[in-house]
Amino acid sequence: MKVLIINSFYAPDIRGGAEYSVKKLAEGLQIRGHIVRVLCTGDFDKEEIIDGIEIVRFRPYGAHKEKNIQDVPRWRRLLGHLLDIWNIGNLKRLSQEIDRFAPDVINTNNLYGITPIVWKIAKKKKIRLVHTIRDYYLMCPLVAMSCKKTNGEKCVHPGLGCQLHRNLNRIHSKYVDCVTAPSALTLNVLLDDGFFKNSEKKVIANATDFDIDAVKKILSVRVAEVDKRQGVSFVYLGTLSEQKGIRWMIDSFKAVENKACKLYIAGKGDLQNYVIEETKKDNRIEFVGFLNEQQVSQLLQSSDVLLCPSLWEEPFGRVVLDAYKNAMPVICSNMGALPELVEDGQTGFVVEARNLEQIKDRMTYYIKDKKRIIRHAENGVNQLEKYTIEHQLVEFEKIYKE
Repeated sequence: MKVLIINSFYAPDIRGGAEYSVKKLAEGLQIRGHIVRVLCTGDFDKEEIIDGIEIVRFRPYGAHKEKNIQDVPRWRRLLGHLLDIWNIGNLKRLSQEIDRFAPDVINTNNLYGITPIVWKIAKKKKIRLVHTIRDYYLMCPLVAMSCKKTNGEKCVHPGLGCQLHRNLNRIHSKYVDCVTAPSALTLNVLLDDGFFKNSEKKVIANATDFDIDAVKKILSVRVAEVDKRQGVSFVYLGTLSEQKGIRWMIDSFKAVENKACKLYIAGKGDLQNYVIEETKKDNRIEFVGFLNEQQVSQLLQSSDVLLCPSLWEEPFGRVVLDAYKNAMPVICSNMGALPELVEDGQTGFVVEARNLEQIKDRMTYYIKDKKRIIRHAENGVNQLEKYTIEHQLVEFEKIYKE
């Protein structure tokens, strides 16, 4: 089967979990004998092969050349917002690339810069179209369904521009044959808003690659060292933004009355300077910057508990799987799909978003008895079998063929 996967970005241009998931899907499908090509955006047109996958990058019509958005004239910014909804300038190029590859099925994912105009092209060419929801872009141009105007809270009354964005995308979702999402929560958010009324629906959890023997070895090391480590080390891994709950997490940690515990913060984002300033106020907090994959693994294995204090409706929460792969329990907020991944009291804890006392109490729970970390870590390792790439590939193959 010839599968064309379309996503806004592709490795090495990794912006988040979506790009990681798309890469693993593409590589897995090709290993299973399918012919796979990825179509994505880039700063310029380019074709290349990365880890055996054919990649076609194109510069979207109307893309800003200026790096600083303030240098872009206001009229061009307005045009850019309109093109983010339905980029007619991409029509010819997308149509040509689809004809050139002649796929049996098209699997679209994030469509920033590409826009759902590709759905109409697929429908016209009578190619089976599967769309995988990776975030809330179809409902919100800023993806997170919150902005400065809402002070980080979920947007309840979107402005006229946001309404136009949402309404047009809802109309265009009629072209999709099958829609998938990594969690029931994410799928239902769009379905409840009237998207994909005529499409087949399927929840397919994100997957991660792991060697279970290696994971069990990491767990055995934790068991052997649980009483040797001084204090408990908490770790945050991800974007440093308001929506990710960075301020809430730091305030909660500072309220913990234990001088031996540590908080490591890894990532990059708008709140990086804030994080650095907080490290100067509390020497238990350490900012380790943006890490590569190997450095992330090293950090997780040297830490004890992962914190995931998100304040927005997380579509999935891949970082939870990273914790389980490294035999760690997770303390997460009750936002989005996170409660689907973390079993409260079993693989970690689910706490009420913005509740300082709850997350503080859960951190203290592990500090008082480090053996509790091991019990929850063991349960997390046992959860991994639900998220194998093999299982995910089988599920995608089924919907591709229907």
